[in-house]
Formats: sequence, structure tokens, C-alpha cells
Amino acid sequence: MATSILVNPFMNLIVYSSLAITVFAIHLPNQPTDPPHKPRLIIPTTAASSGTATAAASEAKDGVATYRLNNNNIGTTCILMRTDAVVEVNFRLHNLEEQADSFIPEKALVEGTCTGEDTSNLRLSWTGYSLVINFAKTPGGELWYIDKVTLTVSPDLPQLKGIKIHDNAIKLYHKTMLIPTPVGKSYSCAELDIPLETDKDDRPPPGLRGSLLLRALQLQPFMYKSDNFEAAIECKAMREYRDETAPLAVGSTLAIFVLMTISGYAIYRHFKVKNVQYNTME
Repeated sequence: MATSILVNPFMNLIVYSSLAITVFAIHLPNQPTDPPHKPRLIIPTTAASSGTATAAASEAKDGVATYRLNNNNIGTTCILMRTDAVVEVNFRLHNLEEQADSFIPEKALVEGTCTGEDTSNLRLSWTGYSLVINFAKTPGGELWYIDKVTLTVSPDLPQLKGIKIHDNAIKLYHKTMLIPTPVGKSYSCAELDIPLETDKDDRPPPGLRGSLLLRALQLQPFMYKSDNFEAAIECKAMREYRDETAPLAVGSTLAIFVLMTISGYAIYRHFKVKNVQYNTME
């Protein structure tokens, strides 16, 4: 009777662990990976300038514009971005949540630096706004990625009147690595939403945050061989890889746990039965 009581907890543990493996290993191919975006109220903004001698922004087609930064030392394109982009600033005014949005116009002023081997940046400026995207390479130089995003907004814009700040501008940042991509390849994504947060050193007002939405995005820094995009790495493929890897890792871990449990129980049963037989013989 004592042996039977000990068996039941181990059998229940094995059954529950097996069920857990089944649940975690299930992958639904049509399951959404990201929550749907809320509708946005878009307020078009007039461009401040048409560009410089070292940069150009092409005419938009279906809202998608191309921003090109050239390297004067080489005479070729060094950063290329094509997107339909929107910046969003959320803030609190008179205890109410407010929001101000702006398209990045196709005639935005394009500036930046790309003389460094492992770092570069792209700056887009238009009325009241400045967006800087910093790029870097991994230590081995195999991957490029977005290192930092900085959005600077003038508080003098009509839709932002009333925000109390300690500086002459509203500043929002994203400071973690984004979209690691093989060097020599471009990155492509139907929609990339980058959250932007404040830095406490700027002493921002409470409730201030933002986002950068890049739709129909194709992006490539550190260009040396061509003035056009190289083959693209799509974000959909990267997400599907992550979706498949996570259940497999969890399932494998649980399978090892179950195997160890069964092995431990078998060893326990072996010595328990042997001990019972020995006592019976005596």
C-alpha cells in the first residue's frame, strides 16, 4: 500500500509534464506575432527644406519616399532608406492625454555622417522636427543594427502648445539594439513600430512618450558597392524564426525534465523493490 501511494505522485507529475510539452510545442502559423496598431490621426507637416548637395529625398509614390545620404569621399550612396513614416508624440495636458502626429515628408532635409567604418547616422529634418537614426556594427563586423533613435520636437508647434519643459526642445529616445542585419544586406519590413521614451536627465514632464512608425520600410547603411539596395532580409522571416525557436526550446527543456523524472523514478523503484525483496527474504 505504501508503494502504491508513492507511485501516484510520480505518475501525476509525468502526465502533467507531458501535457505541458504538448501545449508549449503547438505553433499556429496564422497566429499574429504583434498586437494590432491603434488608428492614428495624421497631421501633415510642410517640409522645411528640399535637401543638400550630399543628400536627396526622392518623390513619394503611394506615400513611400526614398531618403539617400551620399559619401562625398567616395561619391556613392552610404545610407539608403525607403519608407512611409510617421512620428507620434503623446503627452499629458490639463490631466488629459493628448497626441500629436506628423508625416516625415518626402522633401525632408537629409543629412548625416558615414565616414566611420563601424558607425554612421542619418538625420531627417522638417518643420519643428528632427529625427536621428544611429547605426553601428557588431564587434566582429558581421551585422549592422540601429544603435539609437533620437526624436527632437519643438514645443512651439501649435499642437504641442502648453507642454512645460526644462529645455528648448522635446526629446525622445530609443536606446536598445534594433533589427540586426548582415552587413551587405538591406532590411525590409511592412511595418516597424519603434517606441520612444524620455531620458530622466532631460527632466521631462510626466506622461511624455512617443513612437516612430516606419511602414513599407527598406533600409541599408554601410553601403559601398552599389547605389541601390542589396538583397533584403525580411522581418517576417525573422519573426517566424523566433516563433519556431521559442516553443522548441521550451518543449525540449520540459522533455529533458520528464526524462530525468522518469529515470529518477525508475532508479527509486529499482532500489525500493530490491530492498523489499531483501527484507522479505530475511
